[in-house]
Amino acid sequence: MASGSTITYSDLSNLRAEMNTILNGTGVHGGYDQSHTVSANPSTGGSVDDAYHDSLYSAAAKIANYYNVTNTMTAVDAGTTVNWTHMNSVAPQFITDITARFDAPWSYSSGWDTSVQNETSETVSNWNGSRVQIVKVDFADVNTMNAWFSAGGEIRVSSSHNDTSGNQQGTSWEQLCSELGTFTYSVRPEDSSSIDARTRYKHSDLTGSYVVHKKEIANDADYTANYIQVSAYVTGSDIYVKTELNDAHVARSGSGSGYGGAWSWTGADTVPGTSTVVLASLRMTNPTNSVNITNPTWSVTDSL
Repeated sequence: MASGSTITYSDLSNLRAEMNTILNGTGVHGGYDQSHTVSANPSTGGSVDDAYHDSLYSAAAKIANYYNVTNTMTAVDAGTTVNWTHMNSVAPQFITDITARFDAPWSYSSGWDTSVQNETSETVSNWNGSRVQIVKVDFADVNTMNAWFSAGGEIRVSSSHNDTSGNQQGTSWEQLCSELGTFTYSVRPEDSSSIDARTRYKHSDLTGSYVVHKKEIANDADYTANYIQVSAYVTGSDIYVKTELNDAHVARSGSGSGYGGAWSWTGADTVPGTSTVVLASLRMTNPTNSVNITNPTWSVTDSL
């Protein structure tokens, strides 16, 4: 950064390049595809005039609004020569701040122009066998999908089970759904190669067919055939998320002792209580003068 009275090409070129990448880049974690004009750098050795500086100021304001940080750049009047007093030492720190947020949105996005929203929610009560839900997450196009994830967007899958009867099988499903936690698809790389241990999966690692990315198996020794799993695939700009609740446990028939006492069984094996599957998102709120990315539409194509 210049220490004299006049700022030249080299002083702001790094800032310009970083903001242009963040606002207008495309591809996986490549930028927000905003088509926001950031003036080209002046020729080497050329002066930085107010029009160029205003272009940088506008880009900085848009990024600062989105990231919920202070725009440390100073606006100047037309005809004014941009000098050191307009910049002080703010550009290097601003570059550091916005680059950190762009590189790791998962560490900062709770304070951005984003919000968590429940997109779909389905329940099934007193069920048995296998219950499968498929949700289509439809983006406007591939660039929008990549920009949405780059900007911190997340697809979140969670489940719960509620059984007030105290039945052992219902209690097992309460544990099973709870252990799924909140599983996410985002720009962040997976945290484990184990489908039991991992809590997230990177959207750009999805393939063109369903792959199981998360699976929890019941802890109760009597119900270890039961599981809940999440899988997904991508086709074009659409992501399909499948959640499967499988009660593969086969009920005993006849009578005998076990399960804490004498037992008898007639009829079908049933999971008592209500199971719920929720898909939520961390999505763009798209306020004025901030980054704006079209949010996807969500639809249940196969119900529980």
